[in-house]
Amino acid sequence: MRFQRLFFFRYNSRQKNLSRYLRATWGMPHGKIGLFEQALRHKSIIGTGKYVYGQCNERLELLGDAVLDTVVTDFLFKQYPKLDEGQLTKIRSRIVNREMLARVGYACGLDQHLECSVGVDDSIDKIVGNAFEAWVGAIYLDQGFQRVKTVIEKRLLKEWIDLENVVENTTDFKSKLIEWVQKNKHQIRFQTQSSMNGTTSFVCEIIINGEPVSTGTERSKKRAEQLASRDACQTLGI
Repeated sequence: MRFQRLFFFRYNSRQKNLSRYLRATWGMPHGKIGLFEQALRHKSIIGTGKYVYGQCNERLELLGDAVLDTVVTDFLFKQYPKLDEGQLTKIRSRIVNREMLARVGYACGLDQHLECSVGVDDSIDKIVGNAFEAWVGAIYLDQGFQRVKTVIEKRLLKEWIDLENVVENTTDFKSKLIEWVQKNKHQIRFQTQSSMNGTTSFVCEIIINGEPVSTGTERSKKRAEQLASRDACQTLGI
């Protein structure tokens, strides 16, 4: 305990704030505070002279995305033994997406600790959602799989998300859009490809009757198509 106190006093003000936040909101200590600093550091401030490439949260975001997928899938698999693969996939996609994770990021106050440049191309909601994934990646590296699994199940799935509402209102936007298109005799094309900005994400553009209607960017083709389909449904009033 004495060693921890001495070490704490060596932290700068930001590190002290993050340390307090970890204990107060997440109920856990930490080993490497630098991981959590990096998790909240958006790429927009890289190159300003203070940080270099590799010190932003993109790598942690990728890791956290994979950890979230694994833990959420495991939880749903055990919690809902009567649901089939397709139903579980739909529920998971409603939980692990940028919109939901951004809402969770705000709910737990993660947005109050971000390092990002004002006026960046990414929306603040997207930045918060991505930071939440990176935060999960930092917990995994610092605390191990069992701790991050407990945190996700206790906080994300039982406290910050109304899981029963998600389960009851799961919508496959892509299927819904395709059904509408077929009913109205329109032509639809999903143009999905790897992002050109150097990340591991995919971009889906939906084209109906030769006209672009919506786009969606996510870390998998399925999620990108679902996101674009959701926006298309909203645009078309479906």
